[in-house]
Amino acid sequence: MVSTTAPARTITGMRTCAGCRGKAHRSDLVRLVVDRRTATPVVVVDPRAALPGRGVWLHQQTHCLDRAETRRAIQRGLRIAPSLPIEAVRAWFDIHATRR
Repeated sequence: MVSTTAPARTITGMRTCAGCRGKAHRSDLVRLVVDRRTATPVVVVDPRAALPGRGVWLHQQTHCLDRAETRRAIQRGLRIAPSLPIEAVRAWFDIHATRR
């Protein structure tokens, strides 16, 4: 017998924080990408989520960044070498991170 019920409604725009592994809407998270437009690639924050390439999503909180660094989730999610600097990301979080 073929089911005539509608499929379960899916919520679009949900992402997983690489730090705390919590799910949230993409507007509540910030995206990290590798900026290859410079001479040496660097990980940067993409607040508008418009830069090309693979992205890693984080809550805009320093403890999520710390946890993602400890777990090496940023490097794994972006598929980059661990030696790629993320100082620009740390500086952005020092200015823009929300306190919990």
